[in-house]
Amino acid sequence: MRTPRAVSSSFLALSGFLLLVAVSVAATGYAASPGESSNGYGAAAGSNGGGHEGSYTVPPYQKPVDGLDERYYERSCPKMEEIVGTAVMKAVKADETLAASIIRLFFHDFAVGGVDGSVLVDVPGQSEKYAEASRTLRGFELIEEIKKEVEAKCRATVSCADILTAAARDAAFSAGAPYWSLKYGRRDRKDYSSAEAADRDVPMGGQRVTELVAFFETKGLNIQDLVALSGAHTIGRATCGSVRPGLCKRRKARTLDRQYGDFLQRKCRAGGDAAEPYVELDGETPTAFDNQYYKNLLHGKGLLDTDQALLADSRTAGFVKSFAYQKPQEFAHQFAKSMRRLGEAQVLTGNEGEVRRKCSAVNY
Repeated sequence: MRTPRAVSSSFLALSGFLLLVAVSVAATGYAASPGESSNGYGAAAGSNGGGHEGSYTVPPYQKPVDGLDERYYERSCPKMEEIVGTAVMKAVKADETLAASIIRLFFHDFAVGGVDGSVLVDVPGQSEKYAEASRTLRGFELIEEIKKEVEAKCRATVSCADILTAAARDAAFSAGAPYWSLKYGRRDRKDYSSAEAADRDVPMGGQRVTELVAFFETKGLNIQDLVALSGAHTIGRATCGSVRPGLCKRRKARTLDRQYGDFLQRKCRAGGDAAEPYVELDGETPTAFDNQYYKNLLHGKGLLDTDQALLADSRTAGFVKSFAYQKPQEFAHQFAKSMRRLGEAQVLTGNEGEVRRKCSAVNY
């Protein structure tokens, strides 16, 4: 597998057309990748899994911070990133919806106590995996398969938290997002978060902007991170169950585009025993990782209440407009930066936690 790094200029075929970007951010440790130059938080996600081509260079080394280091596995498991990246690219090629699903799985792990692999623990009816907030999470099997392969090469060395972090980066990259370098050294939680904790802590699409800002601030992230990470909704899907609660209210308030509202009303009409329908989070370019999500908000086409609310709040509206029109390439850079910050927030390192033998079970 090639290991992607900084991209000077390259092309990506997505959704039947060519996308071009030239985003050079290697100086900050984030490697740009193709995207167009023009995780709801509780939604089931999916993406297209587009590929990348081009020449790559290694980004500058980032010094260790809080026990995390880009060179953490340089001697102990030098093939770790290659193993993860190869598995993710193969899986996304087979099932294009997995890209956004892995990103969402990563966000859910972060939301409850930081990225510590807790969401992966499988204790029926008790662990975070069995929360209502986790009901439509996917990708557990892929992470477990990667862990098994890594263990075969580097026994008791690489944490599930680090594997999930790398997998989320590679999943985003496979969909057309920028590629960013990562620091490693996270440890897995020795026990697991409860289903109750997940239902309490994970944002599920009904929060006000003030609540989302407060949530991100408790994690050491800021408003710009909130808006940039919401841009992950440029790919993936949400269940109609996430859409219905605020649909009538938004139509009455005229904050929803009329034709788009009519479409959602038809798509998400309740009734029957059929499986809950899905709706694309970005109805314009649903398979392209681009800044169309923000343009949709400007035209009243945000799928979830929490999406459209970003434009209505003065603290977030400026970033929405900037990512949509004023500085379209800024989104690609900021998304990579914010994802990296998210993966470093409140993690266990050093003698804290453990390195699990299996991601689905704590060590005993």
